[in-house]
Amino acid sequence: MAELTTLEELDNFASTRNMLRRMAAAVGEWAGIPIGLDGEELIIEPSYPFAKILGPKIGPEDELAVAGVKLRNTFWSSRRRCRIIVYEKDGKIDWILTPGVHHFDYDLHTLGCSFAWGIEQEYHALQLLGTLVKHNAFKQYLLTGTFLETSPRSGITYMFRKLRPTVAIKKDLTRDKLCILCTLCMHPIAFYAGSWAGAMTPTDDVIAHLMLMRGDEAMFWRRSNQHAPHTPEAGL
Repeated sequence: MAELTTLEELDNFASTRNMLRRMAAAVGEWAGIPIGLDGEELIIEPSYPFAKILGPKIGPEDELAVAGVKLRNTFWSSRRRCRIIVYEKDGKIDWILTPGVHHFDYDLHTLGCSFAWGIEQEYHALQLLGTLVKHNAFKQYLLTGTFLETSPRSGITYMFRKLRPTVAIKKDLTRDKLCILCTLCMHPIAFYAGSWAGAMTPTDDVIAHLMLMRGDEAMFWRRSNQHAPHTPEAGL
């Protein structure tokens, strides 16, 4: 009789996830412990209990400071379709352009970060989401990774998406058409820089967006990074 294949034999990160889950349970941390990945920068929410321990010891701005460069500002140029970075070095102000034609880099990094998640954890998140939304919305999510819900307070329709920022949509009565206000990106615990991947399994992030929108819509907007629809970070 062939021996049963263990999860650890199929998924090299399974043992690490299980170990971190046991450690989190031992200290009573309901949110778990994020997994660090080689080559990926983990950005941790400052209010997370272990943020100072797990966070990067030196950030991008610290690296610039070591090189004698001070970051002054960054902004998106719609005309040039790129991000403009303004910096100071040796008392002089200068700027550089970073291409932003598409979001392929985000897609690639997000794919690489999938090692941090387990099928078991995503399965439990899907079970929970199924109890929170109507059958049709859950079916749409399973088939497309997307579903819609309109806030009764603001009238804004939110397009919740797996591994993409939530899209805020509202009807423009003057032109009788739907307009995208922005996309809202939020990861309650941590995320991997340059990607749409959070430390939590993808559907858990979707649930966090949904529940915060329902419970405190204004807080949802305050806690989220608001990306203009035409920027690569929006994922449109």
